[in-house]
Amino acid sequence: MIRQIEEVSMNAWPALQTIHYDGWVIRFADGVTKRSNSVNPIYYSTLNVVDKIKYCEKLYFSKNLPTCFKITEITQPVDLDKILESYGYKHEFDISVQLMNINRLNPDIDKNVHITEETNNLWIDHYIKWNEMDLSIKPVMKKIINKIVLPKCFITYKFQGLPIGCGLGVIKDRFLGVFDIVIDKPYRNQGFGTILMENILKWGKGKGAANAYLQVLANNDPALELYKKVGFRERYKYWYRTKSKSSN
Repeated sequence: MIRQIEEVSMNAWPALQTIHYDGWVIRFADGVTKRSNSVNPIYYSTLNVVDKIKYCEKLYFSKNLPTCFKITEITQPVDLDKILESYGYKHEFDISVQLMNINRLNPDIDKNVHITEETNNLWIDHYIKWNEMDLSIKPVMKKIINKIVLPKCFITYKFQGLPIGCGLGVIKDRFLGVFDIVIDKPYRNQGFGTILMENILKWGKGKGAANAYLQVLANNDPALELYKKVGFRERYKYWYRTKSKSSN
């Protein structure tokens, strides 16, 4: 199940460039999101692990990016996390991967929810603004989103006619990936996140998905509470090991 979800999520949120290297999936996207700028060592590895780490460092450092490994229970080789730690890699961002079955959901979409299945510039603008991110990442964000070839939805919630929240859903193999749920700061903790989430799930069910998954910071208590309320439960965790060129 872990490998399946990891594969599905990599397809749902693609990188701009991917290299397959002896069981490791090496992804690049100009530094925008760790998901798209990390090594995913989820398949059987045969070559010398230290040589492989050095190879990855050479690739990332040539792009002026930190070398980043995504570590799960199925990481190959099994002692990679300890090896990376011994080579100065820092443990960052514990992430909870959560799943739920959506077969029993009522498929009716809320009247205040707007859904489009095409890349939407305004949606990207809202997402960047409400996350208080630098607008300079927009071109790369748009490239990543344009590379999603799977069925997807861009959802926006309006309160009294004003857009106040957005999210993204992507379907692969009857799994709906829920990404980037965000509410404009003045409207948080008022139930709008739950409405957004439920309507992405309804859209996914209507498109044939049977299960949904998401990835959330393990210390993000408000988000964890929201997802628990909706019906998600943790299946596994992952974290990152990162090292910058300056720490060599």
